[in-house]
Amino acid sequence: MLLRDFPIGRIASVLARDNLLPAIVFRTARKQCDQDVQRLQSGKLGLLGSQEKTRLNDELQRVIDKYSLDPLLVREHPHYTALVEHGVGAHHAGQLLVWRLILEELMSRGVLRIMIATGTVAAGVDFPARTVVITAHSRRGSSGFATLTAAELQQMAGRAGRRGKDTVGLCIVAPTQFLDARVIHEVSQQPPEPLRSAYFAAPSTVLNLLKFRNVDDLTYTVQRSLASFLDMKHARGLRMEAAGQEEALTATLDRMGDEGLKKARKRIRRIERQADEIERRQLVELEQSLRGLESLGYVERGRLTAKGLWSAELYTSLVLELAEGVDGGLFDNLSTEEIVGVVASISGDPHRGYLKMRPNPLDKEVYKIMEEIVLKVRAAYVNPATTEVQVLPDAAGTVIQWMRSGNWREFAGILRLSGVAEGDVARLVTQTADHLNQLSRLERTHPGIAKRAVEGREQILRPPLIEAELFEDELATEPPVL
Repeated sequence: MLLRDFPIGRIASVLARDNLLPAIVFRTARKQCDQDVQRLQSGKLGLLGSQEKTRLNDELQRVIDKYSLDPLLVREHPHYTALVEHGVGAHHAGQLLVWRLILEELMSRGVLRIMIATGTVAAGVDFPARTVVITAHSRRGSSGFATLTAAELQQMAGRAGRRGKDTVGLCIVAPTQFLDARVIHEVSQQPPEPLRSAYFAAPSTVLNLLKFRNVDDLTYTVQRSLASFLDMKHARGLRMEAAGQEEALTATLDRMGDEGLKKARKRIRRIERQADEIERRQLVELEQSLRGLESLGYVERGRLTAKGLWSAELYTSLVLELAEGVDGGLFDNLSTEEIVGVVASISGDPHRGYLKMRPNPLDKEVYKIMEEIVLKVRAAYVNPATTEVQVLPDAAGTVIQWMRSGNWREFAGILRLSGVAEGDVARLVTQTADHLNQLSRLERTHPGIAKRAVEGREQILRPPLIEAELFEDELATEPPVL
């Protein structure tokens, strides 16, 4: 009988019975991870023994002490009971970073029995388990669901097996309405995806390089980038395909009618045009960046203008939006709180949910001006690599509410009541802090704005967010404990 889904309690009991713990159970969505933990937390199935519980609590206290974490922040987490009573935790981007890192530490120390996770664990965390359970053949992204790639499946399955502890690691596929084992088998037989370059001639890159180089130097750099190399390789393959079709066509000319010949030559020309476009893609994107920068007054005759020189200090994907705000006087008369709100409004992700503040703490006119700036930049330059910037008043209100809150515990209560994920808000706050940090670099040309940007960053980047940064830095310097 095919179940609609394998309940986490059944998965846990079977794994425990067959001595297959610790395990990582991969789910498609955050909600599924949280529901799994809540189901275990509300029942008596899979409780830790007294010795296991004591060891887990001791290790948890060591992690808290090691990183000087707020014990109340840990103990008031909605999943704390599941952690200390069942040895289970949910790891996904909706969780506060500190909580995710605590789970990673406990897993590395061998005291966590089950980690229920989305693909965040597979993609960026270096620790294994004895068993991996895959419960879906697709993943959820900002644009919807997509079938797992060969690399993603390999990352998940590759977490199975602990060096020095297991002679073999097990990857279990659980067929349900969300997983067709035939799809997993097909993906597992595919070769890894080819290496891709994330490089493109972004305005921030062009501005910063033009401080030290001319346009000819930029062209040389672009032509020798990995992106250009891969494009050239792809174009050569298309030209070989077109040549092969041309050769085949020549050999069969006497057997083809006029209509067939016309279609064949049209197909060959289409392939050749595609090769031409791919071959020139990186240079075209560079030209687009330069034209956009020229139209906005940052570059003139291949050199930075006065506006371009100070804007080149902003090492951020929002360089044009922030620079246009500075140049247009948007930030001149704003308070520290208002500057933070404006920066937060363009730092968020449109597909994530934030607090809906009523009334919004910023004046509507401020948002209107920022929207005009975003549209102006969009008209001058089309970004080929990232999503379009949007003005999100809810994002601004969320960060300002955090500024006004006494501590994260108080703030987290508001988030939970509103159904807003702590991890999404933490990401928003740290992104806002990063952009404020860039504005602080304008102390020579715009000292007032730079000063308020520093003040705003200090007010929003406080525990537990600053603790998470320190936690990440420390983990990056330590080898995993196996």
